[in-house]
Amino acid sequence: MAKLDPDDSRPPYRQVADHLRAAIDSGEYAPGVKLPTYGALAEEFGVSLGVVKRAMTQLRDERVVVIRQGQGSYARVDRTAAPGSSELDEIRAEMAGMGERLEAVERRLGEL
Repeated sequence: MAKLDPDDSRPPYRQVADHLRAAIDSGEYAPGVKLPTYGALAEEFGVSLGVVKRAMTQLRDERVVVIRQGQGSYARVDRTAAPGSSELDEIRAEMAGMGERLEAVERRLGEL
């Protein structure tokens, strides 16, 4: 479990953002991989959903993650790409979400 340092001068949202950025940079979350839910991250770090949301907004603004409403957050595929490429990142993230939904449907069909 990742713990925040109460003696750290950085606010909690910044500590969470820095930890997630380091995890993405190290390959713990590979480009295009879906990140844990906000709830799971809040539990992991022992913070509120608001802190996680602010951290994720910061990472989105820094072009570290792509956030797809209703689908989740993904490690950005190419963080150095030109600003116009965010549409391609969003399409990739959407396709990854579609693949996950297809797998869920196939599992469900297998249970019938």
